[in-house]
Amino acid sequence: MASDAGTGIVPILPMGFCPNVTTAILISGLLYVCFLYLTNNHNYWKIRGVPYEEPIFLAGSLLDVFKGKRQIGKHFGDLYKKFDGPYFGIFIVGQPYLVIRDPEIIKDITVKHFNNFDNRTFACDKEADDMTGNSLFVLRNPDWRNLRNKLSCVFTSGKLKGMFPLMRDTAEELQKYLDRHEGQILEFKEVSGKYMTDLVASCFFGFQAESFVHGKESEFRKICKKMFDIDLYHAMCLFSYFFAPKLVSFFKLKMFDTNYLKQVFLETVTEREKSGMKRNDFVDLLFDARDMLMDKNSSTKIDVVCMVSQAITFLLAGFETTSNALAFTLYELCLRPDIQDKLREEICRYFPADDVEITFEKVQQMKYLDMVLAETLRRYPFGPFLNRECKQDYVIEETGLKIEKGTPILIPIDGIHFDEKYYPESDKFDPQRFRDGTKSLSNSCVYLPFGNGPRNCIGARFGLVCAKIGLVHILRQFEVQQCSSTPVPIVLNPKSPFMTPVNGLPMLVKRL
Repeated sequence: MASDAGTGIVPILPMGFCPNVTTAILISGLLYVCFLYLTNNHNYWKIRGVPYEEPIFLAGSLLDVFKGKRQIGKHFGDLYKKFDGPYFGIFIVGQPYLVIRDPEIIKDITVKHFNNFDNRTFACDKEADDMTGNSLFVLRNPDWRNLRNKLSCVFTSGKLKGMFPLMRDTAEELQKYLDRHEGQILEFKEVSGKYMTDLVASCFFGFQAESFVHGKESEFRKICKKMFDIDLYHAMCLFSYFFAPKLVSFFKLKMFDTNYLKQVFLETVTEREKSGMKRNDFVDLLFDARDMLMDKNSSTKIDVVCMVSQAITFLLAGFETTSNALAFTLYELCLRPDIQDKLREEICRYFPADDVEITFEKVQQMKYLDMVLAETLRRYPFGPFLNRECKQDYVIEETGLKIEKGTPILIPIDGIHFDEKYYPESDKFDPQRFRDGTKSLSNSCVYLPFGNGPRNCIGARFGLVCAKIGLVHILRQFEVQQCSSTPVPIVLNPKSPFMTPVNGLPMLVKRL
């Protein structure tokens, strides 16, 4: 029945619309319990005398991230700058996290006392997602150590050299693609994505994806792109895997839809077992690791599920991280033609003519190329942070603070990489910072693009070689130039946990 405010007539609501008193009390009580659960730890760091970011109900210390205003890695970088001490506290979904700023404490956690911080806080539930749950990235000890030891032989210099011809073939296809589009504006985040799609398809899955074929986009390429298109549901799943592992187990959340990739890899394995063909690719290396290094007494077996999981893990890690490194390097070079020219001079010294074969040994000898890539990875680290879980109560020697068992630890990479104390004029792209290499800075725990300690990135060398050979093939014949649509400065997608530019990285490509 309609009513008018001035008539004094009370509207009649449908039966059951208004809850009775008992229901209202129960709902209110439930909401209050939820409120207490999510806020009962909000004085955790205050009690312990640790400076902390004041939490907000539900959002904790990530309000700007949840509102879509700040990319999470940059958000942690902002928090890093806000505090001065060796660490500070934050809250995520009611859980207190300790964020480490001091390099010496970072070294203690990731290296010296690694055994007490050997697990990531990442969700590891094989029932919810068998592919992610078996991944080397998320496995917990002792399974992680057993598998890591078995897979270490896959990424030796000798094995990378064996895969180098496959990488070179892909880089030559990239070169031909640029030749067909000479004088045009290309979105190099997409170009780099095509390059790495073909490269990981060849090296990890044993087939040709042909992403550079005109007018054709393979199913493999579509799947790779889709996996990193972060929609609301995907963002929720990623957040749960990083910060709310109980939700992963309760709702059986999958990190990615890997059914297609699983099918492709299994088809390759079946064909390879039938034919006995050898390509010196990741499939062959996994077979070798399985056959030669299988410990019959170990609970960690390199079976088919494990093999598929590692192939998908390295695809995801190698595809986006290396395509990012390549694209962001070209972006910085287009803004700094002087650095681009200097790098090209080095390339021409090692490969003075087009008919000079690009070899693994010579690419690895190029010092300035190493410096340029190192500076790119400082400015654009793929991961937003390192995370570890405290296994047993641990006392920080320098301050006496006790980290309680189960406390999650975060190490904000962006904050450290842009700290003026370690990198003067940190906003400037300057490869000369790395004229003495990266070893001392990595050992000092102020250079962390690949993590640190025993749990660092196992495929770091593979990714660097892929980026290097791509850059060599591009810059020996082409120049990348800034154009009107090149973003200055870059705007990162706040919805993605990764370094993803909102509108890509368009640049003009010209033949020399």
